[in-house]
Amino acid sequence: MRQKQIKGFNLDELFVMCEENNFSAFRAKQIYHWMYRHGALDISDMKNLPDDLLKYLKNNFTIKTLEVERIQNSKTEDTKKILFKTRDGKLIESVSMIDKNLHTVCISSQVGCNVDCKFCATGIMGFTRNLSCGGNIDQIIQITNLREEAITNVVYMGMGEPFLNYNEVIKSANILHDPNGMNLGKNRITISTSGILPKIKQYIDERQPYKLAISLNATTDAIRTKIIPINKKWNIEMILNELDHYPSDKKNMVMLEYVLLKDINDSKEDAE
Repeated sequence: MRQKQIKGFNLDELFVMCEENNFSAFRAKQIYHWMYRHGALDISDMKNLPDDLLKYLKNNFTIKTLEVERIQNSKTEDTKKILFKTRDGKLIESVSMIDKNLHTVCISSQVGCNVDCKFCATGIMGFTRNLSCGGNIDQIIQITNLREEAITNVVYMGMGEPFLNYNEVIKSANILHDPNGMNLGKNRITISTSGILPKIKQYIDERQPYKLAISLNATTDAIRTKIIPINKKWNIEMILNELDHYPSDKKNMVMLEYVLLKDINDSKEDAE
């Protein structure tokens, strides 16, 4: 029997699992703490669980979703790019960037991507599958074990379009933010989208507390459509109109991302 992946379970799901299998409810929070607060990479590391629960978990679940395949170090900055291999042999990348007292981790949300932004190497790969909530979180846990500096910021800006994997991304962000989980401040979690308008609307309607970033990259629809084809469906005006409903304040402003492309989107008129 193929084991299920337990990393990615939220606290409610762990309570249900314990209840259905006649384990005390408080064990759910212990498992939750081991996975997310302590970053356990093996079920055997959960030292304060009783033997019968450990046996049940080992027989039915696996906890590690990723293996480190390769680490590439920057020659000029304290930055590492980590290539991970998933359990089904797919490859994804994460980036760990340390600058003074900030440690920012950029994580992937999909294997590949089907948005096909022309300046992005991931688009050439095409889309394979979404990452689970556990796969999102495991990137952070494994980087925590690789680096001495505590992670201060997480950005969903790696491979894939986070808003095309909306439910798993939001679920993982909630675990990152949960005081019983990784206890990362809401303003230290940023989710980036190329402009998936229905999900931007849902994100705003749900009043998600995390920072929102829009990969804009052009100031006219003619240019943006060339480099981000989904602009044909959801153009700049439609996106900006929706952002008028975003509950922004000084601590929570929408970030507009802009990759400068020579002679494409870098004119004086673009800047103005």
